[in-house]
Amino acid sequence: MYLAAALRDNGGGHLIASEMEWTKVARARATLNTAGLADLVEIRAGDALETLKDVGGEIDLLLVDGAFSLYLPVLKLVEPRLKQYAVILGQNAFEPGYQAYVRDPANGYVSFALSDAGRGDEFSVKVS
Repeated sequence: MYLAAALRDNGGGHLIASEMEWTKVARARATLNTAGLADLVEIRAGDALETLKDVGGEIDLLLVDGAFSLYLPVLKLVEPRLKQYAVILGQNAFEPGYQAYVRDPANGYVSFALSDAGRGDEFSVKVS
């Protein structure tokens, strides 16, 4: 909701979301319709490794949240579409493979934990 509102407030854009649970998809679509933001958001129902195979353009921002074991596979799936200086936010990104990957400069990212509050949120930027 907040990302869609930010797109609207900044002149537009397109947000693609992927969600496994159909009930969450239905609720999200209803909420976006009520808020007048549905035209900015495409919610793809199913496994993110399938639904995000073709995002149809370049990516400025990637938010990974939910199934921790999918963080790194999703990042690698969409990595060719990430624009230079794209921001990647990992919510509760405790998965060691994901953290190691984005924190290794050889992979083209600058990355760090957002806080030391124990949540594991990771902020990364694609620099090359």
